[in-house]
Amino acid sequence: MKKFLFLILLLVSFISCQSDKISENEQAPNGQHKAVVEEILQTTEYTYLRVKENDVESWLALPKLKAEVGQTYYYKDGLKMTAFASKELNRTFPEVTFLDRISSVPLANEPAVSEVDEKASSQPEKLATKDTGRTQIDAHGIEATEVLQTKQYTYINGKENGKYIWVAVTKIEAKIGAKYYFVGGLPMANFKSKELNRTFNEVLFADNISTNPSSANTTKGVETQSPKIVSNGSAVPVEKENVKVKIGKGELTVASLWENKKNYAGKIIKLKGKVTKFTPGIMKKNWIHLQDGTEFSGKFDLVITTAQTVKVGDEISAEGIINLDKDFGFGYFYNVIMEDAKIGN
Repeated sequence: MKKFLFLILLLVSFISCQSDKISENEQAPNGQHKAVVEEILQTTEYTYLRVKENDVESWLALPKLKAEVGQTYYYKDGLKMTAFASKELNRTFPEVTFLDRISSVPLANEPAVSEVDEKASSQPEKLATKDTGRTQIDAHGIEATEVLQTKQYTYINGKENGKYIWVAVTKIEAKIGAKYYFVGGLPMANFKSKELNRTFNEVLFADNISTNPSSANTTKGVETQSPKIVSNGSAVPVEKENVKVKIGKGELTVASLWENKKNYAGKIIKLKGKVTKFTPGIMKKNWIHLQDGTEFSGKFDLVITTAQTVKVGDEISAEGIINLDKDFGFGYFYNVIMEDAKIGN
């Protein structure tokens, strides 16, 4: 009798465990990954997470975010890179999955787009956003002018808003002249492809791409309701340049601004520096990265928004209001930013 009761308890325990597993799987539908963070490595611009999913460990890389060991995150397939070397960490990862977004809650029920839809009909480059609850700030549409293939990846060069950009995806059949659409993308500056023996000034690593604008617009991991996106690839990596700027009277340095940022919140200040990156027409603003050669606690760059146009390499003065912890939505978050700046020489 005791043996019989023991078998019944064992069976109940087994069924309970299986039920828990089914319940867990149901919380991460549509091919999503549900992983628990076991280790966090931070660099200037990126966050590396060692996670465990179903007793299997792996590394993820995203634009810098605040993460916690023990936290559960959800994501969809990203771009896997083998033998990836991080210069800042002085470490080579056997394999890292690059993501442009990750979520602390299960992702919305959205179609997965893992390969190019060759049968999709041609549509206007402007992506439809009707009823999606999102804007187009992270939506891209390019016409391929160059395609480079490696064993695992496809690099596509295309023109967007008058500017050529490179996008990298897991290997697909891509054609010159075809139009491709994707959302988000993890930007990597000065990225070197050993297989191509080439260094790209900047590459956007996308976890999916499509010839169908509407498919790209409902890309993986973008929530349209309340679920919070921890990161979606808004961070733009920049490197410190050898800049020497003569600071004038009444002008702050980038270092002093970062060091005393709370003192300048909501105030109009003036800086002088070199334009190291310029991106026009995002959210009806032009975006400047400015450096003056100074640095505080690893912070050497200031993001500025303006209605004026500049060129990379220009030495400018910028006068505008300083805002802290500014969130534009869709991951465009800045600890310190100068807005509506007036640009001078």
